[in-house]
Parts: sequence; C-alpha cells; structure tokens
Amino acid sequence: MTHDHTTLDTAKRQPIATDLADGGLAATFTTPGGESAFAVRWNGGVYSYLNQCPHAGGPLDFEGLVLESSGRFLMCARHGAIFEPDTGKCVGGPCRGARLTSLAVREAADGSVWLID
Repeated sequence: MTHDHTTLDTAKRQPIATDLADGGLAATFTTPGGESAFAVRWNGGVYSYLNQCPHAGGPLDFEGLVLESSGRFLMCARHGAIFEPDTGKCVGGPCRGARLTSLAVREAADGSVWLID
C-alpha cells in the first residue's frame, strides 16, 4: 500500500490566520522550517514576513504588535526601525534600505490566510 504524502501533509495544514483586522495585531506563527514569522493585514492586503529585523536579527513584534501608532509602517519594537508593510523595505532607522524576508501567502474566500510552499 502506498501513501500520497502531499495529501496527508495538506490534510494536517492549518491556516496561519483566520481573523486579521486591517491595521490590527499581526498573526504570529512558526514556518514549517521552524522560523518565527508574522502576517498582517494592511490597506486591504495581507503581507507576511519572517519575524526578524535585518538590523540586529531579533523579532520585530511585541506581543503581536508590529504596526506603529499611525498604522503606516511596521516597526521593530527593539530599535524603532520602520518598514513599508507592502514591501518590507526599511525606510527609517538603523537598517535603512534593508528588507524584511517576505513569505508567500494566499487568502481564501473565508478570510483565512495560508502559507504557500
């Protein structure tokens, strides 16, 4: 008897988020490779990045909070670097010009967000 591992793996999958609010808290999750990551809804789109600041390597979020108070930028809670939510490009702070590592995601019709392999 043979098993279709792709089907088995797909059956075990869970969405990384089911209720992302525009401008709200990020959904934090662990990638299949064991890396910390987050997804955030901004201006109607969903964006996902490894949860690692290019400046010092530490996590960007503080308890799921990644958007700064104006809601215009993602912000590193440790050093204040700010990033464009849709590109991950650092536009202010100690890592200006660097980028967050993006992850491919898709949003289903029910609003759930899934990591794309």
